[in-house]
Amino acid sequence: MYNDEVMERYQNPRFYGKPGKYNISLEESSTTCGDHIHFYIEIEDGKVKDIGFEGNGCIISMVSSDLFCESARGKTVEEVVGTDPDKYVSEFPVPISPGRLNCALLPLKSFKKVQEKLKK
Repeated sequence: MYNDEVMERYQNPRFYGKPGKYNISLEESSTTCGDHIHFYIEIEDGKVKDIGFEGNGCIISMVSSDLFCESARGKTVEEVVGTDPDKYVSEFPVPISPGRLNCALLPLKSFKKVQEKLKK
């Protein structure tokens, strides 16, 4: 069901853990399956300088969180918030069934709260 890339990311996520420095933290949970992700983000000059995550959940949510962190680094907050969910899911290394969309989109849903936190 899962290819080598997905299994490798799940077993050895590249962005699991808190970065050395962060100025925003976000939490998001999925009520449908119990996934819980906590993101730690360093924003500098409107860009994602560093990002990491902790949490637990299914393979899809954990791999999606790791891929999300990789894709967000170096982008502006607006670029990340403006990510097209359909494109994001279509680029996932395995097909995502409709029942697993919440799992795959959990990081994107969480990151949308960054703008609110930056206003405070």
